[in-house]
Amino acid sequence: MTDAILTAVDANFNRAMEGLRVCEDALRFAAHSPHSVKFKELRHALNSLMKGIPPHRLLRARDVEGDGQKFVDLPTEQTREAVPDLVRANIHRAIEAIRCIEEYSKIQGTEAAGLAGRSGAFQRLRFELYDLEKVVILGLCRQEKRDVFRNALYAILDSAFVEKSRLEETCLRLIKGGAAVIQLRMKNEPRREIYSAAGNLCRLCHEQGRLFIVNDYPDIAEAVDADGIHLGQDDIPLAVARGILAADRIIGISTHSVEQAIAAAAEGPDYIAIGPIFDTSSKNGDLIRGIGTAVIGKIRDAVDIPLVCIGGITGANTAETAVAGCTCPAVISALYKDDSVEENCRTIIDKLR
Repeated sequence: MTDAILTAVDANFNRAMEGLRVCEDALRFAAHSPHSVKFKELRHALNSLMKGIPPHRLLRARDVEGDGQKFVDLPTEQTREAVPDLVRANIHRAIEAIRCIEEYSKIQGTEAAGLAGRSGAFQRLRFELYDLEKVVILGLCRQEKRDVFRNALYAILDSAFVEKSRLEETCLRLIKGGAAVIQLRMKNEPRREIYSAAGNLCRLCHEQGRLFIVNDYPDIAEAVDADGIHLGQDDIPLAVARGILAADRIIGISTHSVEQAIAAAAEGPDYIAIGPIFDTSSKNGDLIRGIGTAVIGKIRDAVDIPLVCIGGITGANTAETAVAGCTCPAVISALYKDDSVEENCRTIIDKLR
């Protein structure tokens, strides 16, 4: 029985170390996350705890040939959707293995008793991993959302251009046309109506694998499970919005100059919108002069987060913004021209390639 217990301890020690190393390297090389260091520290902490049993005793108890289940993998273990899924699976692998070692360390009268008195330390390792899982996985999910902004169309579904009764229909048309990000903008509408529309549109976007952003209202974004919010210069501070939202929500902020963009980037948004790039019209029909495409390159050189360009962007000038360094145009009125939503989307997306 003693050897059998040590065999189980050895198997779980190896399993835990493997899981921690996979997480460490995935975060270091694939996600470029500083949290990789924490997994390295936990790996070394576990190794130190295991010194209560001489290494040669674990090696003697190792029974690879006698393990009839070593190659039994469930279908869910044979594929990983992406890095977050990989990291999550290996965190749980490590947590479960450490729990097994913790329980075996409580058995008296066997060589596993060399770990006696250390069950509390194993327990603390497990709970560190539970906390780390939350921080890391939600952070990776946020990063995945930021990655969507590369060579993507950011479509603004604005109730000033689309009748409220046609919001869902138009959203589907935007998606069919290839829009990767959909923002709901409903200025001066009752908040209850915004909440209702946002909930329906969010479900629709998620069913179609698109990001859904709510303009202005972090509480509504959180309530409907939106992917994030967009803030203007006069909205609540980004830090306040971050406190309202779950850690995997993204936040974008509008800016109108290089200086504003640099200042906004220091607050920690997930993307910055700059504009108006070209001449456009206000809601009252007044002309608003564009700030030009030169600012795109200046901001691109100064900040290292996704940059969204907005204001007067059409199929005719999208290529100009792309050459200047913008990989994600945000478009409103040009999408709805001649009621050719799908075609207008495709025209703009084609100019990004």
